[in-house]
Amino acid sequence: MNRRMGVFLCLLLSYSLAFVTVARAESADELAREAQAALTGGETDAALSLLKEAQGKDPRNDRVQALLGRAWLQRGDAREAFAHFTMAVRLNPEDTLSRIMAETIGQFPLPARDGKSAAAPPGRSRALSADAKAEREALLAKGPRAGREGAFRVCIDAGHGGLDPGAPGAGLREADVSLDIALRLARVLAAKGDGVAVTLTRTADVTLPGWARAALAGFYDADLFVSIHATRVPESAAAGLAFYAFAREPADAVAGAAARVENAAHESLEMQPGRLGAQSFFAAASRAAGTPQVLAAGRAARTMAASVAAGSPLPVRGAGAGPFRLLDEADAPAVLVEAGFLSHAADAGVLAAPEKRQALAEALGRAVLAAAAQLRGGAAQ
Repeated sequence: MNRRMGVFLCLLLSYSLAFVTVARAESADELAREAQAALTGGETDAALSLLKEAQGKDPRNDRVQALLGRAWLQRGDAREAFAHFTMAVRLNPEDTLSRIMAETIGQFPLPARDGKSAAAPPGRSRALSADAKAEREALLAKGPRAGREGAFRVCIDAGHGGLDPGAPGAGLREADVSLDIALRLARVLAAKGDGVAVTLTRTADVTLPGWARAALAGFYDADLFVSIHATRVPESAAAGLAFYAFAREPADAVAGAAARVENAAHESLEMQPGRLGAQSFFAAASRAAGTPQVLAAGRAARTMAASVAAGSPLPVRGAGAGPFRLLDEADAPAVLVEAGFLSHAADAGVLAAPEKRQALAEALGRAVLAAAAQLRGGAAQ
């Protein structure tokens, strides 16, 4: 072998070894897969190390950013999690789960980097926004009621929000009305509801698709899911408080009209999930309520209708049932409350007044506690 051939073979060998090294180097997506497995196994530090390496290889990989959000959230760092979930959405606007996580985290004050509390991102300025903001701040100042063994779990859903304003009426938006009443109801239950743990699907004007709302009932392991609305229906005589459970056929014309309106909003926000674990949401939502939960929801609706009258600023229309998709998909006994109808002038007038909304929340609080007592066999006080 002459010298020239030896140099050539050495160069070829070096090139081959370099190629093998590069070929064996893990890509950002491969590192992300390892990190996701580590997160699932509770190995947060190992996952963060892998994800930082992946981010160095591909800073614009939306899956890596979404997993970084999840990892920092598991570490308890909401600010870092918010930043990475937000970046994931910027890189991939179709990543629905990261969008939901960013909007959910962004509802609450984020800790500043110096350890002091920082204000939450400003919300939209609309009717009732000041009242809802005050209620939200009061609720957050008290802190959520910690769940404990044996507590009856109520998940309160403020209907609509964000891209879905709901029904308009007399200068109001259904999304604002439902949020204000939901926040007031949560405070009432936190103050009076011994043995009741309260969670909310949203506390600000954010967008939640129907499948996410339904899945949160299962995610929070709710014993009762209460969705607050104040819709418009063609039947101008429809007025008052109505409590609906799920049924394939509507109990009456108003129930059918309300179901059509609410289902249209539910379906308008159906979005394809992103690449980060949306299966966990779909798995919960796909478990249909089933006969026992439907029967329990029907009993709860009737109990709430019978218990709400005292002190309510609105007349009680009663309990009914209809083909509401949200109630069908929720993995818990689920009741949809039409807290008045914005298509009715008198109802809209009541809902426009803060003191009337407070009285309504207190009446609904009594109704929820009565339903809790009934569903768990009279143990609640």
